[in-house]
Amino acid sequence: MKLPYFLFFVSFLLLFVAGLFCWKLFQLAPPFLQPHLPINHRHTHLLPPPGSEPKALDAPTLAVIDEEQTHLIAKLIPSVVSIITTDAPSREELLREFFGFFNEVSPAANKMGSGMIVSSQGHIITNWHVVKDAVQIIVQLNDGRTLPAKLTGFDQHADIAVLKIHASCLIPIALGDSDLVKVGQQVFAIGNPFGLQETVTQGIISAKGRRAMSEATNEFFQTSTQINPGNSGGPLINIHGEVIGINNFIISQSGGAEGLSFAIPSNVAHRIYNDIIEYGRVTRPWFGVATRSLNPALAEQLGLKTISGALVLTTLPGSPAETAGLKPGDLIVEFNGKSIIDRVDLRNRVAETEVGKEVQIVLLRHGTPMTLTIKIQEEPKTSRGHLEN
Repeated sequence: MKLPYFLFFVSFLLLFVAGLFCWKLFQLAPPFLQPHLPINHRHTHLLPPPGSEPKALDAPTLAVIDEEQTHLIAKLIPSVVSIITTDAPSREELLREFFGFFNEVSPAANKMGSGMIVSSQGHIITNWHVVKDAVQIIVQLNDGRTLPAKLTGFDQHADIAVLKIHASCLIPIALGDSDLVKVGQQVFAIGNPFGLQETVTQGIISAKGRRAMSEATNEFFQTSTQINPGNSGGPLINIHGEVIGINNFIISQSGGAEGLSFAIPSNVAHRIYNDIIEYGRVTRPWFGVATRSLNPALAEQLGLKTISGALVLTTLPGSPAETAGLKPGDLIVEFNGKSIIDRVDLRNRVAETEVGKEVQIVLLRHGTPMTLTIKIQEEPKTSRGHLEN
């Protein structure tokens, strides 16, 4: 009888030890082996309240946006043209051919660019450097038509030219207000890079007010949109389908697109286009003052507390500046409501002002602020960009 009791005791002891072992193993197990426990409601205040989490766009919403975007681009592409120019042979080539150094006539040099139709009458805006020195300009439309174009007018300082073609069923593109452009907004470029027509690229406005390393009288938008040779003269477009810039140049170490692209604000091109259509020439605003920028040494010598502004050196006889009462030594710090950084900034502000407009300037004369009203006139004896229609 003692043996069964002994076996029962041993069995009970083994079960107890096994249960203790399993309990210890459960306590030391990794989190992923442990069962999910209910949330401790004392800590739910640490979680974002319902409805406050950032909402990602779901697939249907993204599909609608993509469809609207592709539909917009499809409507704009017919308004963008490819431009092919034939340049005149150089003097050296003509002389060599005249004296028989070449057995064959040298092939004519061709350039490619882009442009945009801005009127149903066939006016096209592009860059001046695209058509400069061309003896022949050919425009290729989206529908395959190839047409000769005539240079109607240009402004070499702004690098804008206006062409004219004769064709039916043209779709003009809308010019937007570039003063409303904001850094970070989305933009598209459509053009003819390397001869690849109807190429569309996308980016944002990276910066405003960039100055070109040239004598350009306007500032530029910097954009991350990929632009290559052949995009020059094509449109930079906002999400509403309006042209807010004319693609102009890139900065590149490799010669290709690196996301440092620059465009002329559309308001500059619009003003030049209106001048050419209305007057047959470009009217250039005239202020009639010679200025220089300040540096710390000169500012200290003149007793000025700032180096911002344009220092008046002299005014031209009969100019708006002389008529308004500006004097040598005046420091212009504001023009038409915009602060002036230096003489180049003043030149650019004058260049974007309409002829005949009255503007107010703020200046410092011997350290005392003054406000004068000036009526901008047309630059006398202007001859730039004058061509017959």
